Formats: sequence, structure tokens, C-alpha cells
Amino acid sequence: MRLIQPITDDAMVAEFLRAEIGSKRFGPLIRKSLADQDARILTHPDLHAEDENTYRKWLLGEVRGYGRNRDLFENFPSQINWYKALLRKEEVRSVMYIDYSYWNELSNHTRLPIEAARNIRNNVEVFGVKNDGFREVASVIREGKTFPNLILVTCDENSRIVVLEGHARLTGFWMAPEWIPEELEVMIGFSPDFISWDLY
Repeated sequence: MRLIQPITDDAMVAEFLRAEIGSKRFGPLIRKSLADQDARILTHPDLHAEDENTYRKWLLGEVRGYGRNRDLFENFPSQINWYKALLRKEEVRSVMYIDYSYWNELSNHTRLPIEAARNIRNNVEVFGVKNDGFREVASVIREGKTFPNLILVTCDENSRIVVLEGHARLTGFWMAPEWIPEELEVMIGFSPDFISWDLY
């Protein structure tokens, strides 16, 4: 892993929402919560505008529990050092899903997307959920489309790395592994307290 530069939690929150507003699962809830707010606050965030940063944190709290100790962010650390970083392709191979029943089943309880991709190719479906979305993501990757950065977390440089945001994209990459660059730009947060996050 090569750290490029430190970033703020504002940058992480903006990237999280920029990715999920396009999600079939979470996008509709985000757009509904936006109400009369211009969606450009998510698609073209201005990290220098404090009112925007405050609003985005509120919105991520509304839709995913950020800063409210619930949902995805239950027991999530409050003190995290965030960075932009480059992961080598072999490091991307070891990035794990969150510890959650669906991702556990899909990956044969390894939490590894490469295993999930193998199951998807073999038409294994989990909990009655279709795999079409992963195939669509892989198809878009093969067309050369770029996506928001994956958001990852870890306790330290010697600990496992877990994906916080970007499960479908990460799976799509392993459906089209030839399109994974030799170095993939990501956002990654470091905190020893991740050991207490239930999904780590």
C-alpha cells in the first residue's frame, strides 16, 4: 500500500454519497432524503463549503447511520485517520467484505470478493437475491467506465482491510479481473478501534 495524502472525513463522506446516489439499493432513499436540495451537492461536492460538508454528514446519518451509532455505522470509531492511497492488485485480492450474512454466504464464508465472483459465475444465488447487478457492474468496468473510489478501513498496515463502501464495485472488479489496474486508488481509514466495529 502506498499512501498518497491525508484527507478529511468530509472527503470520505462526500465520496461515500457520490457513489451511493447511483446505487439501485440506496440511491432512491438518498434522493428522497435530499428533498428540494440540489443533487449537485453530492455529484459535484465542494469540500471547501462548510455548509455543504455539514449537510452531507447529516444526510449520511439519515440514510446509513453515520455519526449516530446505528446501522452500518454502529460502533464505528469516531477517531479515524483518512488517506488517499494506492493498493497493488495483489493487495486488492485480500480486501474483505464486511462481516454480514449476505456477503459471508456469497463468499463461502471467506469474505473475499474473488470467491464471491467465482460463485456468481457458477450462478450461485444467496437468500434469493439475483446476481444481475454484479454482472452489470463488471460489464460497465469492461467498457472502461470509472467509479468513485472504494472506501476501505483497517486497524493498521498489518491488519485486514475491509470495504466500507463499494461492495458491488469490488465484486465487479473480480468478475473482470483483467481490468483491475496494477495500482488502484482508494480511500482508506486507519483506527485501532476498528477492532470493536461489529462488521470488521
